[in-house]
Amino acid sequence: MRQQSRSSPDPSGRGSSDGTPVQLWDCSADRNRQQMTAGSTVVNPRTGKCLDVSGSTANDTRTHLRSCNRTAAQQWRCHTNGTATNTQSGTCLDAGGSDSAALLQIRDCWATSNQVWSRK
Repeated sequence: MRQQSRSSPDPSGRGSSDGTPVQLWDCSADRNRQQMTAGSTVVNPRTGKCLDVSGSTANDTRTHLRSCNRTAAQQWRCHTNGTATNTQSGTCLDAGGSDSAALLQIRDCWATSNQVWSRK
């Protein structure tokens, strides 16, 4: 998945351990690092870790990598309007801004540009 601004989700500091924050970063040649495969979970293929929002369902809760465990904190529903909803919170994956290093978070769904993703 990719943000409409041509930036992609990217593990902060190229990390791969549980708890590594996921940020928005300009697309680079290292596509495996920035690739997120969307299904019922969102997985970074390089790390094999899932996009997770455990700890809170409140707006502005940051996403991070976590070993896939099939909990509701890792379940996402992709919609035809380009948004991805976390099934535990009912909120959308949000880029938190359009600049590189903006940390991905969850927020109420408004389908604004920060919340629209493509499958490229």
